[in-house]
Amino acid sequence: MTEDKREKIGNFLLPNAPTFIVAGDSAEARIFLTQSRFGDWTEVETLSNPDAALRERDRGTDRPGRVFDSFGKGRHAMAPEETGQQHETHRFAHQVGSYLNRGMTAGKFNNLVLIVEPTFLGYLRQELSAATKRSLCYEMPMNPTAYDMKKLKSLFA
Repeated sequence: MTEDKREKIGNFLLPNAPTFIVAGDSAEARIFLTQSRFGDWTEVETLSNPDAALRERDRGTDRPGRVFDSFGKGRHAMAPEETGQQHETHRFAHQVGSYLNRGMTAGKFNNLVLIVEPTFLGYLRQELSAATKRSLCYEMPMNPTAYDMKKLKSLFA
């Protein structure tokens, strides 16, 4: 799907109520607030995860442990259940989800829109409380990191 067609899919109109718009990926999440459908957007928070770009070998972790085969005399390395990259993505999703859950509890927004990279979207959904999930009115699985606020707003025009 081309970039132009994807932008035309975003014909969703924002609700006419306080709405949080989250745009990001596993490295950065920008959170905007708009009070009405065609109102101005205010960037209320930027959360960042500087460790997202680290390679596995740069994370400073030990080599995996070694085990004996169940049959024979061989030994091999144990595979980790979760890579360092996945762990960092999960940790950052928890941070963003906690921020959104606190905002929902405090009444800062009534509706939630997620414009998030697809892999990170899966992690983020797991971290949202039931009330925050109910406020979710639109998801756009895409990577908006190169988009400025004007380009993000144009997705809902």
